[in-house]
Amino acid sequence: MANLISVIPGDGIGPVVVRSAKKVLEVISEAYGFNLSFVEAPAGDSAKKDFGEPLPKDSFDKIRSSDACLKGPVGESAKDVIVFLRQKLDLYANIRPFRTFPGVSSKWSDVDLVIVRENTEDLYKGLEDVGEEYAVALMVLTKKACLRIANVAFQIAEARKKRVTVVHKVNVLKSFELLRRATFEVAKSYPYVTIEEVLVDNAAYQLVSNPQKFDVILTTNMFGDILSDEAAGIVGSLGLAYSANIGDEFGLFEPVHGTAPDINPLYANPIAQIMASKMMLEWLGKKKNNTVMLKAARDLEDTVLCLLQDPKSLTPDLGGRATAEDVTKRFIEILLKGKRTS
Repeated sequence: MANLISVIPGDGIGPVVVRSAKKVLEVISEAYGFNLSFVEAPAGDSAKKDFGEPLPKDSFDKIRSSDACLKGPVGESAKDVIVFLRQKLDLYANIRPFRTFPGVSSKWSDVDLVIVRENTEDLYKGLEDVGEEYAVALMVLTKKACLRIANVAFQIAEARKKRVTVVHKVNVLKSFELLRRATFEVAKSYPYVTIEEVLVDNAAYQLVSNPQKFDVILTTNMFGDILSDEAAGIVGSLGLAYSANIGDEFGLFEPVHGTAPDINPLYANPIAQIMASKMMLEWLGKKKNNTVMLKAARDLEDTVLCLLQDPKSLTPDLGGRATAEDVTKRFIEILLKGKRTS
């Protein structure tokens, strides 16, 4: 039976990088012998222009009935698309890996961390009152959300370097005590995982002064959003930053970057979108106990590592001159060559 993937092309560079990722998925599914089918679900600024709303009901229904969603970046309507989907589908865990890649210029080496961001609450809940002379936004944290996101962080850390750093601002806002208590409560079930707590301003400083110290960063919605862009700068480019939005039943996978309206879409870097596809294959493979899909995900990542060491395959954000299409063609060449020789 085919795995049905809903696809949101998005805005700006979105359609270009999503087309690259979809092509890679088509090739890899055929080469490895598992079935993927795709259904387009328009959403974002372009959908608002074409259909009168940023997330048409038909698109939402297609997403909800699919096995997983591959999403490109959307523009000004992000709140009505991705924030809505995260909350409506209860995609409470936003998982964002960051690592330094061979062939990519960075001031750092050996950086390998994951930001685990609570994805449904905090200020992004959208409870606001805005007047002519004042603005109020309500920060919402619940024990349930704090406990379950802490569990995700510790599960990931247990399979990695066994270290969780919970990032908050409890010295100023006592609301963060809820996250702090939940984290230490969950930590009791993971005796082999070390836990530390860091204030968010100090975490921002340590990310640029000693990023190798981090393994898994656990934090709230807005702090995770901000620290993610900082981490992307540390490893070389937002074009390499990818993420998963995961709930108990559904997963949506996307790049961290936005629509990049200031660049020519033809020269967009598709790697983040392709690596988001890798996370999707991992999630589907584990969910459906499909070892072939898991192997394809590992080989996809190995192909990225190989491709990034070829200067002719680098897009302008990485110091090269390749187009998204150039990268996609070269990626497929390397992937299929590796498949033939394995």
